[in-house]
Amino acid sequence: MKRHWLTLICPILLGGCLGINPTNSPKDSFTVPVAFQEVFARAQAQAKECWSADGEFPVKSSSDQASGSARVWVTGVLGSTPYAQVDMRSLGERNTEVVATVMGVNMWNRASLSALHEVMQFGVPTCSSYMPRAAPR
Repeated sequence: MKRHWLTLICPILLGGCLGINPTNSPKDSFTVPVAFQEVFARAQAQAKECWSADGEFPVKSSSDQASGSARVWVTGVLGSTPYAQVDMRSLGERNTEVVATVMGVNMWNRASLSALHEVMQFGVPTCSSYMPRAAPR
């Protein structure tokens, strides 16, 4: 009986240890010539399309119109650990700063950062990058 409970409890407890690591998770920072509200909408669409696994991983968002900042993130099933996160900040009417960080495994990897960069520029959600470029740092 104990073994059965440990089998159920261990993945739940270990799940809290995974997620974005501020020191070594893949990250991409860039500025796009797109209005803040449009970038926020694009980030939400991208997260739902490519990072949520058909709703298996919740997509959450917050926006502060007064400060011109927003965040979109995807969490684990328990909802506390972020696996991917996009922070946005308005730089005026037509420019937005974007900082995206991912966990570094599965669908939350460096390739997903390249795809996100293209989505922010061109506005079409895609889970794959089609443009040649240097890898994000």
